[in-house]
Amino acid sequence: MPLKLLVIAAVCLLTACQPQPWRTTDVSGRLPDLDFTLVDTRGHVRRGADFRGKVTLLFTGFTHCPALCPATLARLATVLESLEADPKAVQVLFVSLDPERDTPEVLAAYVRRFGPWFVGLTGDRDQLDALTKRYFLGYRKEREGRDYDVIHSDIILIFDRQGRARLLARSKTPLEDLQADLERLLAE
Repeated sequence: MPLKLLVIAAVCLLTACQPQPWRTTDVSGRLPDLDFTLVDTRGHVRRGADFRGKVTLLFTGFTHCPALCPATLARLATVLESLEADPKAVQVLFVSLDPERDTPEVLAAYVRRFGPWFVGLTGDRDQLDALTKRYFLGYRKEREGRDYDVIHSDIILIFDRQGRARLLARSKTPLEDLQADLERLLAE
């Protein structure tokens, strides 16, 4: 075989062996592992370690959110429904930053609308502050009488089966990018 063909073949093999870049933002080694102590909609204490063994998506918000939360959760449900891999290997954690209004019953009814992959969690202010600081997810409560809003991040954090932070997506991340990266994580 001529030398030119050997060089082309070697280049093709080397580039094919290189890991392809993620379509969402790779945060491997830059964010801490999945770790928290919160309460689920049944009143059970849940910790990050409880979700090991599944690819876990973490999104913060509140049930009275007018647009961002329901749209993001609906988009995540669409992606999970279209996965080629087993969607039971994925868990979406929706953490309410509004425990005053998001009672266990309200939160349970809310997440149930999006599918079986969704778990609603919340906690007291200290627990929520610890979680949002740990993952740099800002939020603030804006009061106007009895009606108020919670301004929050649109970040979706994605953890691998070992609970390591691997990817960061946003509420508007293209569905095909999110699906491709989830399929890849599930195949690991």
